[in-house]
Order: sequence, then C-alpha cells, then structure tokens
Amino acid sequence: MNFLKNYFSTLLFIVWVYLLYSNIPYYQDFLSWDFSLTFTESIRATSTSIFKMVIALYIILLIPFYVVYKEKSKARIIIKVITDFIFKQKRNLKPYEKTAILAWIVKAFFAPLMIFWLSEHSFNMLNNIYYSYNDIELFSTDALAFFNRHFFWLAFTTILFFDVFLFTLWYLIEMPALKNKIKSVEPTMVWWVVAIICYPPFNSGLTDIISWYSTEFPQFANAFVHVGFNIAILILMWIYSWASISLGFKASNLTNRWIVRKWPYKYIRHPAYICKNLSWWIGWLPIIWIALIALDFKTVLFAIISLSGWSFIYYMRAITEERHLSLDPDYIDYKKKVTYKFIPKIW
Repeated sequence: MNFLKNYFSTLLFIVWVYLLYSNIPYYQDFLSWDFSLTFTESIRATSTSIFKMVIALYIILLIPFYVVYKEKSKARIIIKVITDFIFKQKRNLKPYEKTAILAWIVKAFFAPLMIFWLSEHSFNMLNNIYYSYNDIELFSTDALAFFNRHFFWLAFTTILFFDVFLFTLWYLIEMPALKNKIKSVEPTMVWWVVAIICYPPFNSGLTDIISWYSTEFPQFANAFVHVGFNIAILILMWIYSWASISLGFKASNLTNRWIVRKWPYKYIRHPAYICKNLSWWIGWLPIIWIALIALDFKTVLFAIISLSGWSFIYYMRAITEERHLSLDPDYIDYKKKVTYKFIPKIW
C-alpha cells in the first residue's frame, strides 16, 4: 500500500508537469526542436520524443525505487496538504510540507529545461566529434582554421554536455543512499526571482531590457590573441563544468542537498558563477574594441551596463545561496574554512 501511494502520487505529478509544458506556448517551441546526427540519417529525434522517453524511463525506474523507499514521497505529502486544505480547511504548513512543495516546484521548473538542453548538447557534441575526426587533416595544414571550425566547438559542447548531464540526472534522482536528499529549499520569493530570472522564459524578457553584448566564440584579428582568449574561455568553462561534477549527486538550484567541499569549492565558494561571468567578459572584448575604434561610446556604455547587470544578478545569486545555506551549521563551518567567494586571496 505504501508503494502504491508513493508511486501513483509521483506519477500524477509527472503527468501534470508534462501536460504543463506541452500546453504552454513558450515551451512548445522547446518541444519542437529537431535533432539529427550528421554521419547517419537513421538517427533523428525531436525534443518531444526525447522528453517522453525520459519520462517513460523515469516512471519505470520509480517502481524498484519505491519498492525500497519506505518514507512518504514528496508528491504524496503535497497531495495530503491539498486534501487537508480542501476538506479540513488546514492553512498552516509544517516545515517538511513546505519543503516538499518547493522541492517539486524546483524540479518541475528546472528538470524539463535540463532535458531539452541535454538533448541539444548531446547531438551537438556527437556531430562536432564527427566533424573534427572527418577533417583532422586540416590540423596539419591550417591549425588556426581547425581550431575555429572544430576544436573550440568540440571542447565547448563537450563541456556543456557534462555540466547539463549531471544537473539533469540529479534533478530527477533523490536518494538517501546518495546523500542528496533535499534538506531545505530557498524559502523567500525575492531570492527565487533572483535565481530563475537567469532561465527561460524570464531571461528573454531581461535580455530585452538590458540587452546582451557577449558571444561564446569571440573573434580577434591577431591569431595569438584570438587563440589565447578563446582557450581562456574553454578553461573557465571547464572549471564551471567541474564545479558541477564536484557537486556530484547534490547538484541543483535553490536547494540545500548537503555541503560540498571538494575542488574547486575547496578554494572559493562560487567557482561556477565567477568562471561563467569571466567568460562572458572575454566574449565582450571584441565588441567593445570595435566600438572604441569607431568612437561609438554609446555602444561602449550600453555594453558595460549590460554585462555589469548580468554579473550583478549572478552576484546576487551567490548572496542568495549563502543566505539560504547559512541556515545549515555545516555551511557556516565551510565559510569559516573557505573565506573567499569568487577569487582566491582577493575576494
């Protein structure tokens, strides 16, 4: 009976999430993505088919999980809250009930986005592997062209793949044996806004307001400067991805799933945020340089304001996380040992 209650309550919420995303016009665009592998016409997929496949696999894997898992599922807790509210007029939430509700909102918002992006990065990475291998002779005749056409994009998409893969996996999996059970979820609406404004659909509206003046692969006239800065972007993004790898089973936004102290968190508390932002500022340099040469100071000013605005949002995300995690004595102890937020020995 405990198994059936846990399983079907969770199944109900999974169906609800699928219907929600399928019927919101904004996300219907995500569901219409079409993917294919360049080296074979037999492997094609849409984001809708991948989304359904992940949901089906998840539903199947929940069966053995709930056979072993004896506690009430979060979905079951939420259903109890709803029924108590309707039939018993119960208004006050217990802490574990509030955590269950917020945890499901986090999963419902982030997990589908991660599945969509993982699908895209997977196909991009595999296609870039094929392009690089198929054109490997170019490396010996024109190394710079090989770097521009293949190496950078292969490295970049591989980095993104591993980052999103881990976040997708651990948004979907919460197990006591993995020590990634959600201890708490960010409790305040203001700080939720700070976090989710970086994600669709909210980041689109924000971009309309403060614009975007950076690029993933900036172009520089000097070959050494060009390669040097773009290698720097790859290194920064590698550290960014490694921060996710270090989080392991505990990766997710807006939640406390136990404190991680491994590299790079051994040296700074927010390695992912600082590395992502530094890569953006590098991608901003050619635009500023061209604007300065043209004496287009309006573009320079707007670009500085734009990137500063995005960086400020991520600074506030760091403050948000610290405020939430500091409710945990383990994090307070971690802050005493790792005293720098972003840059070792400096800040």
